[in-house]
Amino acid sequence: MEDYEQYLSNNAEDDERRAAAQVMEGLAGLRLEAKLREVATEQAAQHRRTLWRRLLFTLAALAFLAAVAYWFFSKNEATRSVPPSEKQAPSSPSPSKKQTPEQNKLEKPREKPPIAQIKPKEEVPVAPDPIFPTFALQDELIPEPLNPAPDLVATRGAGEANAALKALLDQLWYLDYPLQGLEVSGAFSSVDENLKKRDFTAAYLELEQLSSTQATNDTLHYLQAYCLMETGEGQEALLHFDQIQSRQLDWKPQLEWYRGLALLLADKKPEALAQFTTIAANPGHPYRRQARKAIKLLL
Repeated sequence: MEDYEQYLSNNAEDDERRAAAQVMEGLAGLRLEAKLREVATEQAAQHRRTLWRRLLFTLAALAFLAAVAYWFFSKNEATRSVPPSEKQAPSSPSPSKKQTPEQNKLEKPREKPPIAQIKPKEEVPVAPDPIFPTFALQDELIPEPLNPAPDLVATRGAGEANAALKALLDQLWYLDYPLQGLEVSGAFSSVDENLKKRDFTAAYLELEQLSSTQATNDTLHYLQAYCLMETGEGQEALLHFDQIQSRQLDWKPQLEWYRGLALLLADKKPEALAQFTTIAANPGHPYRRQARKAIKLLL
């Protein structure tokens, strides 16, 4: 390859140089075309899965409402069908059991147990958290993620490991847009609109074009990493996270949480567990509850 480039630079004629440039442009176009087809296939699969989930949720809700209605009406019908004669009248004391005033005087009053013998109700101790002893192992009230994780079975192939990782990430995919502390304007306005519509294909292609026409910066790396995570590319997302040099405090909490998810995507569970442990140990971290949930699922 070096001899070929030396030949082009020293001995080749202008026609040969132009032909070589056209070949390189054609190869770049083929690579971009392949990437477009790959991302479009993933988007179509995700759209079908979303439609099926909505359909199943609707059917489950209708079945639940029907069961509640059936139970309510059957209960009312059973109440109306009971005749008044079957209702039990209040029992009256038997005349034979009435006591005379003399018997009441002779009868000794019942002795109450001493107060000291009454044992207070025992409290059940709560087991301490093995990771954070100051907290109890209780379920924290935290909503489920709004969107599912990328379909790793479709991108990486069928297998128990991919299916298990997908199930784990579905419970932890607290990945939201717009990104916290990131102001998007100017050249990134179109990218911002596509990401709000969750059109990661169009957004990533625009980011690739911007990276070839302008100098890279933290905003470009952050948006590229986000798109790659939403398409299941954890290792590539980590490369962009490592390039971010900004020290803005508004970015830091979300960057730390997203980096932990990217480590999980890249099958680096020990490193991800260490990242989540650091977040959970910070009392003021906005993703602390999510990190504690991740730790319990990983242990």
